[in-house]
Amino acid sequence: MKKVLALVLVALMMLALFACGKKEDVKPVEYQPIDPADAVSHKDFTSVYSKIGSKVTIDMVEEDKETGLAYVTVDGTKYELGMDFLSMAMVYNTTPVADKTSTDVYNEWWKLYIQRWNYLVPEIPLYSNQYFDLYNAKIENFVTTPYWGPADAIVAAKIKAGAANSVILGSSTDLSGAFRNSSFGKSSPGSSDLDIQNLTSGYDTIMADKNGEYNWNMGALAEIPTSVVNEDGTLTYTIKIRSDLVFSDGSAITAKNYVTSVLANSSPVAVEAGAVGNAGQTLVGFDAFKAYTGTNDGEKNDKDVTATKYFAGVKLLDDYTFSFTYTPDYAGYYYAIVNAGASPVPLALYLGANGDIVVDPETKACGLNDAFYAKETKDGKDSYTVAAEIVANLKWNSALPYSGPYVVSNYDESTLTATLKLNPNYPGDDARGKASIETITYIKVVEETQMDMFKQGQVDVIAGITGGDATKAALKIVESDPSKYAETHYDRAGYGKLGFRADFGPTGMTEVRQAIIYTINRPEFAQTFTGGYGAVVHGPYYTGAAAYIANKDTINLNQYNYSSDNAIAVLEAAGWKYNVEGKAFDAAKDAVRYKKLSGYELSLDNLNFKTTDGKYKTVKIDGEYYMPLAINWFGTQPNPVTDQLLTAWQTNPASTTAIGMYITYTSTDFNKGLYGEYQRSVEDGYDGVPKLNAVNFATGFTSAVYDYSFQWTIDPSLYDDYSAAYIMDEADFFENYNK
Repeated sequence: MKKVLALVLVALMMLALFACGKKEDVKPVEYQPIDPADAVSHKDFTSVYSKIGSKVTIDMVEEDKETGLAYVTVDGTKYELGMDFLSMAMVYNTTPVADKTSTDVYNEWWKLYIQRWNYLVPEIPLYSNQYFDLYNAKIENFVTTPYWGPADAIVAAKIKAGAANSVILGSSTDLSGAFRNSSFGKSSPGSSDLDIQNLTSGYDTIMADKNGEYNWNMGALAEIPTSVVNEDGTLTYTIKIRSDLVFSDGSAITAKNYVTSVLANSSPVAVEAGAVGNAGQTLVGFDAFKAYTGTNDGEKNDKDVTATKYFAGVKLLDDYTFSFTYTPDYAGYYYAIVNAGASPVPLALYLGANGDIVVDPETKACGLNDAFYAKETKDGKDSYTVAAEIVANLKWNSALPYSGPYVVSNYDESTLTATLKLNPNYPGDDARGKASIETITYIKVVEETQMDMFKQGQVDVIAGITGGDATKAALKIVESDPSKYAETHYDRAGYGKLGFRADFGPTGMTEVRQAIIYTINRPEFAQTFTGGYGAVVHGPYYTGAAAYIANKDTINLNQYNYSSDNAIAVLEAAGWKYNVEGKAFDAAKDAVRYKKLSGYELSLDNLNFKTTDGKYKTVKIDGEYYMPLAINWFGTQPNPVTDQLLTAWQTNPASTTAIGMYITYTSTDFNKGLYGEYQRSVEDGYDGVPKLNAVNFATGFTSAVYDYSFQWTIDPSLYDDYSAAYIMDEADFFENYNK
């Protein structure tokens, strides 16, 4: 029987061979070495906005109602309007048209920008959550918003009659004691330090209300400031303050106190003390004033800037009147009111014991006296004497008064606890009113125990609770005894996101970013992450913002519903239809798609692109370059967003095998991922080799004055600026990149 079976098997094998016919020889693919000479470099270009922006008004724009894309015809040529153009027009082309106010015009530009952003998806909003703040029910009128944190809310709040007139605020961030200027010398101040700075600072010329809108603070002003566009295109704000303003020690506040910070923090003295030194960078004469070192008036420095003792854009007109003059770039600025923002500080804070402001008798321009620039020699090195004074004065317990509703009465470095007392000399302001709570104490809390501390009365306010489990636990406390506990909540002005390097690799191409967003089930992601206390947005906006509310019924946004079929469609339409051999991609046999690169896609970074694990890279076949559909993703740990993305994206078949994409994940700490790799900062670990394509982090819109013109640029040279990110938008180029 075994012999018969063997014969049958042999026969079947022979039939199979005959059926296949003669096997042809397969020539192996020859991959050629990458040649840097093949790269397309970024040549000079002209942006569409630079070419025609000054000619365009909102009434000239045509909107494609199906796609939401915008077009304009100028001098017989039709232009598609990209993100760069729209972001600039939004804040500089807001002159009223017909029956439309400048706000109406701004809102229309804003809608077109958001629609363009939604088309390009330079980042993917994953969730926009809600924040909950718990507070002791003895506190009345306690309201927080994305723009009003507990510090502002507590100034406006009251304590019920008969209850102890004090509040303990729990803070999850460590206090440092840097309360007078929490951002001095830092890129991102701690939120608690900043809270205390805001509680102890006052008499601002402009203030934000609960909705983030900026208004004049007539509690500090004698009259509404005037703004004038001068013949040379510059913009001058003239500001007159009240004559009865005083610091916490009763000393008078004059115009000198309002210009001190701008002058000092635009000088090399403040830079030596740890400041950035760019406080007046938008003002006329900034470069010349910053170049002045105390002895070089009228001399050119190594940057060919002629130093001047007096700051041309800062003038003292009398004891209670001063002016700021801004460069022509800001003359048509929609957010111009922020240019008139200033607050008073004691002169000694930044000028030291002997420093003072001097005024040019002819021009009224301000400068600083010789004592401010005085130097001393230590260890063979010259240094500014006042620099050390500034460092000492910024400490909470320096003998200098405060200007706001509270003063810091004590700070315990061992427990990171700060105590603030009511400033009886502060009359209140237009935004928050007059504070009435006598004592505010900031203490450190941790997430694991903060709710127990709240229930036990050890803390009266805990803020920023988010996530499903934490939110449910907080609401359970309130429900247990509404007479003792209360809550307030608001939608976040921002979102958690998957961000991209949009200048190289697959994520530099719009269709890849669109494919990725199609293959992440964002509603499910948001539901899981927030526990139902959040939602998904489809662009860089906050649903409570005035511009969104004005446009919510007409805005045209792609929802990017979860669909691998849609992802495949956009990829194939854009040329992702090859395999690693340069032949047609076959989903049944090939793991990863490739695209044949052309034009400006042939950048050197793209030619050298490879995955961090070395599994895939750009290959050269018969003189053509093919890039793999592969993503280098960096995420922090521990991080619940990273955890969710691992299953919702990186290992999700709909995001990978179904569409021919490969995602490699690298765990990294925040600074290395965001600054070292994303921003390519050598100080934070960047080794000179571009790797990262995607990184998960968050964004926030900190006020209604959210200037979109600074967020995305088509100029790669500007990418090094932390406030800007690069995006390739062909519509924005009058001249495309070429060899």
